Amino acid sequence: MMAKATRKAKKILDLEEISFIADRPVLKDINWTVYEGERWALLGANGSGKTSLISTICAYNTPSSGRMAVAGREYSACNWQDTRRKIALVGGDLRRRIGATEKVVEVIVSGKFAQINYWGKITRPLVMEAYDKMLRLGIENLIDSDWAYISQGERQKVLLARALMLKPSVVFLDEPCSGLDPIARRDFIEFLNSLCADKGIPAIVMATHYVEEIPPAFGHALIIKGGEILASGKIAEVLNSANLSKAYGAPCKLTKRANSYSLKVL
Repeated sequence: MMAKATRKAKKILDLEEISFIADRPVLKDINWTVYEGERWALLGANGSGKTSLISTICAYNTPSSGRMAVAGREYSACNWQDTRRKIALVGGDLRRRIGATEKVVEVIVSGKFAQINYWGKITRPLVMEAYDKMLRLGIENLIDSDWAYISQGERQKVLLARALMLKPSVVFLDEPCSGLDPIARRDFIEFLNSLCADKGIPAIVMATHYVEEIPPAFGHALIIKGGEILASGKIAEVLNSANLSKAYGAPCKLTKRANSYSLKVL
């Protein structure tokens, strides 16, 4: 009896020798591959290049050299605007640009059209599609709420629902716990961890300064320093005291207890 063939994992992000030079070298020879459904933590100190890497992948920066493909579509060979729609970015800049009186359903629908403060007609099919995303994330009770009157943690979930309206191949979360109090941060990490079990959720890359914010279900980590990859791979292999000490430029001790990480500067 023949063994059943194993489905080959699909490459979602494929970066080869990506460099970006502004007034100085910002990214240097980045090689990185993210496969379908993977959960990655992107770690590094301030100025390490995390934001520049995300901006380059999202086509806000033009690479100075190298090759980059998203869901099999190479930027140099395809319409870059269409290619960029395969990537969803949730970050602080987006949160600040949403109008205070926007209804949550309007915020989520706007993701379908990659617009902020959507001005088009909200049709019933769009409402139902948005509501489906809200049900998946457990925020359906917020559908008629104003943006101004929901919490920071709720806003992060709304923006994630908005990102899913694009049906992206990968979602970037840029410091999603920023501005959250300790309890809200814990709750959001638990929410994100439970979300990882949903096979309908695309690949996730979460940029953070803090190992304490990495959900237990995240299986990979990319650590960068000075615009270069310091370590990349399975989280159990690359997340250690030596690599983090190099990344942050000071002696550090990493501990893991009850599926959560803690970093102490010595």
